[in-house]
Amino acid sequence: MTRTNGLRFFDGIVAWSIDHPLPRPIRYLAATLLIVAVALTRSLLITSLVPWLLFIPAILLIGLTLAEAPAIYASILATILAAWSIGSSSQYLWLTDPQWAGSLVFLLVAIGISVLAGELRAGVRRTRLLASDLAERAAFLSGVLASSTDCINVLDLNGNLTFMSEGGLKIMEIEDLNAVKGSPWSDFWQEDGNADAVAALAAARAGQPSHFVGKADTFAGTPKWWDVSVSPILGRDGTPDRILSVSRDATELMLAQEQQRLLNGELGHRLKNILALVQSIANQTFRKADSLEAASGSFSERLAALGKATDILTATAWQKASLRDAIEAGLTSIDGLRDRVTLDGPDIQLGAQLALALTLAVHELTTNACKYGALSNETGIITVTWAYDQGYNGGDGRFRFEWQEIGGPSVSPPTRQGFGSRMIERSLRSYFHGETSLDFDPSGVVFRIDAPLPKVGSVVGE
Repeated sequence: MTRTNGLRFFDGIVAWSIDHPLPRPIRYLAATLLIVAVALTRSLLITSLVPWLLFIPAILLIGLTLAEAPAIYASILATILAAWSIGSSSQYLWLTDPQWAGSLVFLLVAIGISVLAGELRAGVRRTRLLASDLAERAAFLSGVLASSTDCINVLDLNGNLTFMSEGGLKIMEIEDLNAVKGSPWSDFWQEDGNADAVAALAAARAGQPSHFVGKADTFAGTPKWWDVSVSPILGRDGTPDRILSVSRDATELMLAQEQQRLLNGELGHRLKNILALVQSIANQTFRKADSLEAASGSFSERLAALGKATDILTATAWQKASLRDAIEAGLTSIDGLRDRVTLDGPDIQLGAQLALALTLAVHELTTNACKYGALSNETGIITVTWAYDQGYNGGDGRFRFEWQEIGGPSVSPPTRQGFGSRMIERSLRSYFHGETSLDFDPSGVVFRIDAPLPKVGSVVGE
């Protein structure tokens, strides 16, 4: 069996020396002390027949822990000490010829071992740096995958799921990857998304990236829409080896787009209704007008009142409007006389069409009051009141509205019915699904509405 793990103690010494390099003088001093200690040990305990053998492990250790240069220095020092320990003054050159030859061979071998040990040490250092860099990159990528809100998948070329990011597991509501690992990725997609996913896999196998938007439920059954990018992962030979898919949750965007489509449709419907109302106002205004100038003025005022009402409805996306706000919009043409009109009633929310109709009706009543009624003199006032009851024994409640002019000149019924009268009586009767009455009492005009409360709107706070 091949052993892949090194000696832990030896690895620890080499790693420690790399992580904690000693100053140059200390390294050479350590090499000197170690070689001298070996030389003394050899001289005292070992026969002179093997003067160089014990120095080799020491030189190797110095090369691995202190670097190449101290090991070469140790080799030269070991050669000198070995020669000194076996030499004799009786020899002409201290050593015999064989001893000189042995010393030279030992020096060459020791230097070679020093160089080799130094390169091994440098290799270990490079390996540790590379391992540290790889570990840092792996931690960074792991952090990115964990923090990403995208669902990042790796598929085999058959389209089966082999990996899903931690963030993907969370957003897909999957507790254990093994629950879906090996599953066909295209089976996750519903409706047209399934065909798009199959086409994306085919494109990736051909080396082409692709993109689609599809619908797929989470593992827990939560419906979601996804914006998906699929691309090939190339192998060493440059051909697709695996497939990467990155899915981003697009549910909120798709719901917003659907809501926008609905709003656009509703807006188109509202615009058609407004245009029809404008057309009706124009026809009624100009058909029986005494002069073009008078008709133009009336038409402009009515459009202004309509504009005020639409401003109120726009603030609530054309869903509803406060009854009080609708009345106030109809009174905007009498800003200087506004203090002579009092409003009293609960907060009731009207539907869009009712708010428009009531605003126009109040505008017509106000215009008439300024020309002929309570606001045509200095003393007249107008009271506008409304109330409701909830009904009894399960019956529908009733809504009651009253416009009453007081203190104005004596009133007499008009000789002909104009646009205002028709708007006030007929249109409001239709919109409110109730009864309306416009009385030209000599003491002042009185207008009333009596309608079922559910047809009018809702009472705030009830």
